[in-house]
Amino acid sequence: MDRTISCGSVEQQLELKELAQAVIGPLKRGLCSFNNISQMLLSIDADIVLPGCPTFSDVRSEIENMKQQMEESEQVATNKLHCLDEETERLTAEQSLLAEQKKQRESQLENLKTQLESYRSSLKSYTEALETERRNLRSAEDTLDGLRRKRDEAEAVRNAGIGIMFIPIVGWIAGSVMVGVGQTEMNQASDAVDRAKKEVENCESQVNSYSDKVSEYRSSIHQAESDIQEADRKIDEAKAKLQALTVKREVVADVQAKVRRAVHQLGLLCGAGSAAELQTRHQILLEPVVKVMEEMTTALGHITGDELLHTEGIKRLMLDLKTNQNKLKQLPDTKKSSDDYY
Repeated sequence: MDRTISCGSVEQQLELKELAQAVIGPLKRGLCSFNNISQMLLSIDADIVLPGCPTFSDVRSEIENMKQQMEESEQVATNKLHCLDEETERLTAEQSLLAEQKKQRESQLENLKTQLESYRSSLKSYTEALETERRNLRSAEDTLDGLRRKRDEAEAVRNAGIGIMFIPIVGWIAGSVMVGVGQTEMNQASDAVDRAKKEVENCESQVNSYSDKVSEYRSSIHQAESDIQEADRKIDEAKAKLQALTVKREVVADVQAKVRRAVHQLGLLCGAGSAAELQTRHQILLEPVVKVMEEMTTALGHITGDELLHTEGIKRLMLDLKTNQNKLKQLPDTKKSSDDYY
């Protein structure tokens, strides 16, 4: 299970890196626009940037472009969140179904075990009865064998003529009676043997039948136990995937939130109510945007590592952005200086 989770973590990391790369593209273009704004404001000689002048329009255009780029990044994160939510919903439904299937198999397993115990009890009873009937058969066969020996002995005596030689008339009669009595007993003994054989055959049939049933139910129980183990494995797998999705969703939602904040701040700069804020270089509210952009870059760095941010030039752009922002902060406020003079 640890290996499954480990593999899942690697896969998750790759997916998040793909998301970060998709976000970084628009982010880079947006940062370039942001730096263009800073450089425009630093390059002009006048402190006042009036609406309608080329610089005012250029700044507004760059801000709108940056906002558009951030909206694109936000849409990438939103789409990813939508996919994650769908996958979470699917896995949750799958987990519920697996749990229900496991519950049903557990109930079936209990029924199988109960029935198996019943068959085992019947098998034991018929096995014991079979041993009893086999003993009865051996006893009946012993009786029949004994009578057969007596008959053979009587016939041997008669055939030898012992009775005729000494007592012709009486001996003949005695031999006939003896042979007749022996035959009746033999017939009864033979019937007893036949009955005993039938009982043995019946018991053997029952023993074979219940042996087959016991074997069948053992196999069914083994299959049910295997199904339950497989259900447990799949449930654990679904839980691991849901946990991974939860972590992934938190990361993506964090990126989305930071991009959305950047879009919001840029929206404020683009709004009609912010026109006055664009009139002076040092009064433009770029600092909140710089802050959220820095937060967003940090969040992406947690996903991809600093190497990708360096490769894509994001780190350099952020450094330039903060450098220009500090320069803008250091510009003299003409209006403030004039007020201080008076």
